[in-house]
Amino acid sequence: MLQNLKPLSLYIHVPFCKAKCTYCDFYSIVGRESSIPAYLRSILKEIEQKTRELDLSRYYLDTIFFGGGTPNLLEPKHLGQLLETLLDLAQAGENMEIGMEINPGEASLENLKAYKALGINRVSIGMQSFQPHLLTFMSRIHSAEKSLSTYDNVRRAGFQNVSGDLIFAVPGQTRDEWVGDLERLVDMQPEHISTYSLTVEEGTALHRWVKAGHIKMLEESVDNGMYDWGRDFLEKSGYPSYEVSNHARPGFECRHNLNYWTGIDYLGFGPAAHSYFGGRRSWNIQNLDAYMSDIMSSGTGEADSEMISQSMARNEMILTRLRLTQGLNLEEFSMIYHEDLLQTKNDILKKWADKLVISDGHLKIIHGGWALTDEISSDLMSLTH
Repeated sequence: MLQNLKPLSLYIHVPFCKAKCTYCDFYSIVGRESSIPAYLRSILKEIEQKTRELDLSRYYLDTIFFGGGTPNLLEPKHLGQLLETLLDLAQAGENMEIGMEINPGEASLENLKAYKALGINRVSIGMQSFQPHLLTFMSRIHSAEKSLSTYDNVRRAGFQNVSGDLIFAVPGQTRDEWVGDLERLVDMQPEHISTYSLTVEEGTALHRWVKAGHIKMLEESVDNGMYDWGRDFLEKSGYPSYEVSNHARPGFECRHNLNYWTGIDYLGFGPAAHSYFGGRRSWNIQNLDAYMSDIMSSGTGEADSEMISQSMARNEMILTRLRLTQGLNLEEFSMIYHEDLLQTKNDILKKWADKLVISDGHLKIIHGGWALTDEISSDLMSLTH
């Protein structure tokens, strides 16, 4: 009986890529597809080891997500092997969401049909832009046409839960180009749309260019303006926002990501993957060769871990719930942390009074405040009363 069990999410990190994007700080490596068989052996061993050391009898599998990197560089038989092993971890939930990321132009119709036959039921396509000069700047190796043809093939393969990703605030991008990208994606009618502001992350090519003065990022006011306009446009187009960067037709919200944001336990497998289980957070070695070596010698690829203290958990609940349109449930927060946020943070709530609202017992950031979510959350997370 599933009602007595807790949901569990699984994440599999596939680190292989054909090219490294200028902005990407996720762990990925180029030109190492020959290592895929060894990677598979390692990750299967890691999953088996977790099965032995963790008691998952009180859990059911709610979501599985293959991220990267580029998961579609795995052949269907490889994904099949992984899925078969993962599904042995715990009882399968009803209507389990099994998703994967794919890059435009890198998954054939034949492979897409095979992925669907394996049970994968949600696909996220990293389109990023339909403007050739912006794709070039971001080192994306696909064209706008490839995004369209890949989307068509995903539909032909039978997928009925499809997401398209776009990036805005790219140096050189105009508002008209951003409008055009959004209009084009909405015309395609995916079930879900993610929009991300281009951020400068350490260790990326973009970070080096900005630091050297070769590239100037767009002004924050322009970035925020693009964000607000895009959010309005998508809401009017039938894609309500349910999280800062995510929009979906009702019923097609990404359950895997919602589980992250609402504190559901998850296990991550593969190099650089993170886990959050039983109040403990851990993360794997961010190096494919070192990860494989450690797995084969000791059965674990873990780099480090930490126990989540009460204050850390409190702050994370504020941070993640305020990212959601539904907001932070004040009664739930009070029951868990024995704190009335309306009293302890009265001064902060007054400071942001024009950006916050309390509705249905939830503290929510209003429409005009979404671009400031991080600042508002940071103020509320401070433990000084």
